[in-house]
Amino acid sequence: KQHSEILEDAEEEWRVAPAEKQYGFVAVCAGDGLAAVFADLGCDGVINGGQTMNPSTEDILKKIENTPAKVVYVLPNNKNIIMAAEQCAPLATKKVIVIPTRTVPQGIAAMLAVDPDAEEEMNTNEMLQAMEQVKTIQITYAARDSAFGGFDIAEHDYLALFDDALFGTSKNLSELISQLTDRVLQEDAQFITVYYGENVSEQDAQGVADQFSAACPQVEVSILKGGQPVYYYMISVE
Repeated sequence: KQHSEILEDAEEEWRVAPAEKQYGFVAVCAGDGLAAVFADLGCDGVINGGQTMNPSTEDILKKIENTPAKVVYVLPNNKNIIMAAEQCAPLATKKVIVIPTRTVPQGIAAMLAVDPDAEEEMNTNEMLQAMEQVKTIQITYAARDSAFGGFDIAEHDYLALFDDALFGTSKNLSELISQLTDRVLQEDAQFITVYYGENVSEQDAQGVADQFSAACPQVEVSILKGGQPVYYYMISVE
């Protein structure tokens, strides 16, 4: 499948795919680059969704039933989608296990922990443990003036979230990244991956990665084009 097709399956037919294997995987994300990452890691289905367009239980259920496996793991990758995913379990003809990933980097970590030959319980535990090892930084912008979490936010400010909590705001991205590197130094991280969004150039993303590398020389830093809307950067800290 072309990566663009992975996300454009909204019209796919409702069918129950016969179980050709033990485990299947369905993930939710927005952005062709992120969809490609999940497909490369073995996801059978990727649902286009995220911060501003949450898929319905029906959307998720359709993708579960289209997955040719006995047991289907679902990675919601957003706290607002976990409940819709969990509602699929009693409705599906297959066994559904929801790994309650709240961010895309948590979902990627969970997929990296999968062993197709392992017992179900072990796989589930490994995915849950891997998910919890990841801290997620998300950088977006303020659509309007507001006050939140003790911060006065001005329209067009950069906003940084650290594991869903508002970390800080700034008119200067480099300044905000500098504050984040100080926070990351407390995490004893080994790997940082910068997934850059649809309106961000590779050159700008490399600049952000270089800031992390300079501040955290012991950490391996890499960049990947996520292509996600809304967030300039999603940063995985492991």
